Amino acid sequence: MKTRLNLPLSATACLAGIVSLAGMLFVSTLTIAHADDTSVSSTADARDKSPTDAEPAYQPKSKLELRRSLNRMQYDVTQNEATEPAFRNKYWDNKKEGTYHCIVCEQELFDSKTKFKSGTGWPSFYQPKDEKVVGFRNDWRLIYTRVEVHCSRCGAHLGHVFDDGPEPTGKRYCMNSASLNFVEADKSAENNSSKNKPTGTISAAQDAKQD
Repeated sequence: MKTRLNLPLSATACLAGIVSLAGMLFVSTLTIAHADDTSVSSTADARDKSPTDAEPAYQPKSKLELRRSLNRMQYDVTQNEATEPAFRNKYWDNKKEGTYHCIVCEQELFDSKTKFKSGTGWPSFYQPKDEKVVGFRNDWRLIYTRVEVHCSRCGAHLGHVFDDGPEPTGKRYCMNSASLNFVEADKSAENNSSKNKPTGTISAAQDAKQD
């Protein structure tokens, strides 16, 4: 009968086992550290993107709220697609610098720099402030088809767009004053600029008077 002897492991085998165990411990430590860093990073990102910092979504007004905040003409134009009288509206001849906003939701729609004299009796622009601020749909209420223009945010009716405008677009956005709210440009920068002019500067008009 043969007897099996349990001989001790060689020094080389022991060393290999120790190295393998150390490697496993090192990898485990890196994995735990990476998980902790990811957790901290995710928490920081969530804190940076808190709901309080985000712009609140637009809340449409009810018909009752609109009737309370708009006058009769504004309501009929924006909600029922009515048309105000030509040459007897607020902005058809407005020449001030500023921006035109939607009367319902205050989204910026047109810049005064794109307003032009169309001779139609309604405020006319050759392009909106941004392509995304207006929407379009076909209007079949007359004997010919027109392209209706409305606010992209709240859907308020603004007017119509035609292909007889000036360059560079060739468009005429014929809007109702009742659908717009004009905000005049801030004059503070202009006033500060005039204050900073050198005292020795003489305007052309003053120079002409002195001559």
